[in-house]
Amino acid sequence: MSSDSAADARPTQVPAAGRPLRIAVIGAGLSGLAAARMLADQQHQVSLFEKSRGCGGRAATRRAAHPSGQPSGQPLRFDHGAQYFTARDPGFQRRVQNWAERGLVAPWGGRIGAFDGAEFTPAGQETTRWVGVPGMSAIGRELARGLSLRLETRVMPPRWCRGRWQLSDEAGTDLGRFDRVVVSAPAPQSAELLMDAPRLAAQAACVDYTPCWTLMLGFDSPVPLAFDGVFVNQTQAPLRWVARDSSKPGRAGPAREVAGDATGSEPDCWVLHAEPGWTRKHLNDPPEQVEAAMLEAFAALVELAGGSLPRVNWRQSHSWLYSLVETPLEEGCLWDPALGMGACGDWCNGARIEGAWLSGEAIASRLLAATASA
Repeated sequence: MSSDSAADARPTQVPAAGRPLRIAVIGAGLSGLAAARMLADQQHQVSLFEKSRGCGGRAATRRAAHPSGQPSGQPLRFDHGAQYFTARDPGFQRRVQNWAERGLVAPWGGRIGAFDGAEFTPAGQETTRWVGVPGMSAIGRELARGLSLRLETRVMPPRWCRGRWQLSDEAGTDLGRFDRVVVSAPAPQSAELLMDAPRLAAQAACVDYTPCWTLMLGFDSPVPLAFDGVFVNQTQAPLRWVARDSSKPGRAGPAREVAGDATGSEPDCWVLHAEPGWTRKHLNDPPEQVEAAMLEAFAALVELAGGSLPRVNWRQSHSWLYSLVETPLEEGCLWDPALGMGACGDWCNGARIEGAWLSGEAIASRLLAATASA
């Protein structure tokens, strides 16, 4: 089956196995959505469970009311997780092109640079960086459309009962019995959910993550920085990455002037990611203390570029415990045909959004192939 299995797939009238299977997908990040879409397109009965209030995982967007308080003001949007994604695999490139034709994603033409502690230089200008429109969360929201999705549902480890997998939530509420289970969660959480598949659980338990403090900032006027995104390559510095989210397609933002004298009716929205080592050291610090340190570091960065920060009119922080996979398995996915249980995620396939999506499609393919051969 082709890897292009969502909007441009040709669903069969009956499943390859001759009857629809009841399949639970635990976790509605991009890998879980990819698996659920592919399986649902083959007419299986897929139930998708997500512990958070939204789907898409780290392809997330935080919305905030306009600082003016006026109903006519555009809400502020911050991609506080994944900033963008790339497409290198031919199958995923076709998928992204389909999304672009539907207006779901667009290339981000922002000016990207790097700072080494002494000077700013352009960086990665040849790379096509894709973003969701009008925010990264639009991808997950659209891909979940039409699927059976239960949000804010924390699933306990599935239990084998009378020939099927029994699912319940943390309150003990019965969520149903399923023929197959796909776990799509960060590796440490997947290891817990896979306790009845010890071989898979042991593989998931070997994966390490780096955490990340994120600071979202809204400014009264444009920040006088010549770049829309900067990789900060300084050892022991609080910041690793800063980005002007206002410069991304589909966002309302002020006029982009480097001199600092431009005026705009919309705030200038920025997202700051902290350096992993610094985050580990300050992971349990009060948010106000973390925000002050990151804002001070950003102000120093802008001063080194010859400017000063405008007034902050909105700010909020968020800590990602499972931000970046340090030791991905490069397995594609994990699947045990004897148990009818498996796992997928970026931690199985290279730690990128592209890897997450391909991992979800890989486990769906493995499940379908095993069902057909059985």
